[in-house]
Amino acid sequence: MNNTKRALVIGGAGGMGAAGVAALLKDGWQVTVADRAEPEDNLGAAAFFKTDVSNDEELAEAVDGTVKLFGGLDAVWNNAGVCLLGNAETMKVEDFDKSYAVNVRANAILARLVVPHLRNAGGGSILFTASGAGVFIAPGVLPYGVTKAALVAMTRHLALEYGKCGIRVNALCPGWIDTQFNTPSWELFGGREAFLEKVPASIPLGRMGTVEEMGEFVRFILSPEAKFMTGQALTMDGGESLRAGATR
Repeated sequence: MNNTKRALVIGGAGGMGAAGVAALLKDGWQVTVADRAEPEDNLGAAAFFKTDVSNDEELAEAVDGTVKLFGGLDAVWNNAGVCLLGNAETMKVEDFDKSYAVNVRANAILARLVVPHLRNAGGGSILFTASGAGVFIAPGVLPYGVTKAALVAMTRHLALEYGKCGIRVNALCPGWIDTQFNTPSWELFGGREAFLEKVPASIPLGRMGTVEEMGEFVRFILSPEAKFMTGQALTMDGGESLRAGATR
């Protein structure tokens, strides 16, 4: 990977994504942000693209706009995703379809769009946000867990195929991070407060992770510091997966 730092962060308007943007900017990156929602705060990014990742044209506009602005691209992080739950009997079929469209298909289209630009840059980094639920099995999360597992598999396929081009591809697999994205899962426990009474004690480190911790980890994964890391499902979960499925 070369030493330039030009990144597109999708799903970067708030929460973990915004924390990643802040960490990249602090490290001297040029960053654009794409998201369905406008950023709540001034992130300091060079540009914002209103983007629904399930819309191929909007996704292409975010990639092309970033390349035009920066003259190339060195890294992309897709942090956009949906958390829709249920088992084979209780899930809505449309929820499974939406999970596939956002958590799997959109990432395949994104890879198709960015690989030529990363190759032209002499290499680069792709990071997908998967989930701990995509690495180990838990009940009641069929649409989410299956599509995140598919994203981990896609990560490995892309890493193997494009390593020869200097392109690294990794999957970030968070556990419980204190962000509103986890609201559907918290509701399985009766809400966030009920979750806090039951779950953190079963996490070896005894707490949820923070978005700031995730942002710093993302900065490292995308950076040249991690230039020998590819094809990995990188679990940040306070050790939860050591007790695979016990708290899910």
